[in-house]
Amino acid sequence: MTPPLSRPAVTVAALFLAAGVASGAALYGRDPDKAHVDGTEAWIPHLVITALIAVWFVLAARRSPYGWRVITMPLARATSQRVAATFRAVAIPAGLLRCLAVAFLLFVEAYTTWRIGAQVIAGSDPNFTANAWGGPSYLGAMYCHYLDGALIVATCHVLLRAVTAGPSRDRQHQYA
Repeated sequence: MTPPLSRPAVTVAALFLAAGVASGAALYGRDPDKAHVDGTEAWIPHLVITALIAVWFVLAARRSPYGWRVITMPLARATSQRVAATFRAVAIPAGLLRCLAVAFLLFVEAYTTWRIGAQVIAGSDPNFTANAWGGPSYLGAMYCHYLDGALIVATCHVLLRAVTAGPSRDRQHQYA
C-alpha cells in the first residue's frame, strides 16, 4: 500500500529540484581556489543526526500503515488536500495565521529542494566542498547536506500536519 501522490506536489518538487540542478551548474567553478581547513567538518553531529533520523523513521514507519513509504508523505495527495483546505479557510480569524505558517513551511521545503538540487552539480566542484560539513570530499559533503535536507523536509512535514490538522466533527461548522 503506497500513499497516492499529488501530481501538483510532485510537479512543483521536480521543478524546484531541476531549477536547483541548473543553479548548481551555474555555480560550478565560481568559487575561488580554497584550501581545506581542518576542523570544518561536522561528522560527529551528523552521525548523531543520522541516528536520530533512523529512530524517527523507524517509529514513523511503525505508526503509519504505509510503513517505510511514509517518507513520501510530503508529496501525498492527502497532504496537498490538507494544505488546500487550510488556504480555503483563510476567512476565519485563525485561518490567516495558519495560512502564513503553511506558506512559510512550504517555502522552506521548496528552498530545501532547490538547494539539494544545486548541490548535485556544484558539489562536484572541489572548491564548493572544501570546507563543507562533510568535506572536503563530494560524497561526505553531499551526505551531510542531504541528511540536513531530509531532516528539514521531515520537520516541515510534521509541522504542516500539525498546522493543517483536519477539523474534527465538532469543529467542522467553523469551516463551513
